[in-house]
Amino acid sequence: MMQLGHLNTHQVHQVARFYAAAAAASQGHQVEVVGARTRLLVDGRTVQVLSRRQAGSPWQANVNAPTVDGAHAVIFVDLTGDAPDYFVAPASWVEHDVRTHHAAWLASVGGTRPRNPTSDHTAIPVERIQQWQQRWDVLANEQAD
Repeated sequence: MMQLGHLNTHQVHQVARFYAAAAAASQGHQVEVVGARTRLLVDGRTVQVLSRRQAGSPWQANVNAPTVDGAHAVIFVDLTGDAPDYFVAPASWVEHDVRTHHAAWLASVGGTRPRNPTSDHTAIPVERIQQWQQRWDVLANEQAD
């Protein structure tokens, strides 16, 4: 298992971003590490990177802005095993998935978050993105936008 417990959240995001960049490059994509700690430029398009380091924990997204502006795709980097694992989903799918599941969850709890009503974060468990595991083809897809 990767030993990341000594890293802060910012450092974990950076580790994930560089792993994602290397993995995308190994798939034949032109990759630049640019901008904020959650972004890459892959074949000239913005790709968001989300990471998790604790087994059983979900990825986190902002309900109001599930993806960064102009994102073509999202690479979910799973740092919980011996080596990173990747789930590559179209940004439009992530936006729809996050909003749909969050709305359903809110409805199931009476329309207001029980513990923290003002929080804008939501969980993305691995089960919801399983279909996107190792889907590097999404990065080349013109329709992913």
